[in-house]
Amino acid sequence: MKHFFYIVYPIFFFAMTYGIYVSYKNAEGLVDNNYYNNGTRYFQEKATEKKMALEISRPDTLKQGSNTIQISAKRHGKPFEHAVLSLFIGNLSTTGYDSTMTMQEASPGMYQASATIPFKGIWFVRIDLRQQQLMTSRKWFFDVR
Repeated sequence: MKHFFYIVYPIFFFAMTYGIYVSYKNAEGLVDNNYYNNGTRYFQEKATEKKMALEISRPDTLKQGSNTIQISAKRHGKPFEHAVLSLFIGNLSTTGYDSTMTMQEASPGMYQASATIPFKGIWFVRIDLRQQQLMTSRKWFFDVR
């Protein structure tokens, strides 16, 4: 039985050491370095959104091929005009098709952009809205079939 432990212990020690080394070298940065300030800013933005009664509509479903994505933005129930909206679209399985574009104001409070979805799968859509004191985002997932 002692011989068994003499063999298992070095293997276990090597596996643990190698696992720690690999996890240290391949750290993904899942923990935010400045989490307190970022968290404080997040709650301030949410309070500002609530004060403004901000509403951002979800885009219609996405399809494979060319898409015209329209977003409605309202403040206190009225069209939110002259805001800067950027649209990010990315596929969950690969970053090669990620794209970011500025949305154009088609009519008061209605913003649109064109995007191409080259293949089926799960696609992530994020809208970033910026205007003066407000910076906020909305995120959605779409299953493109």
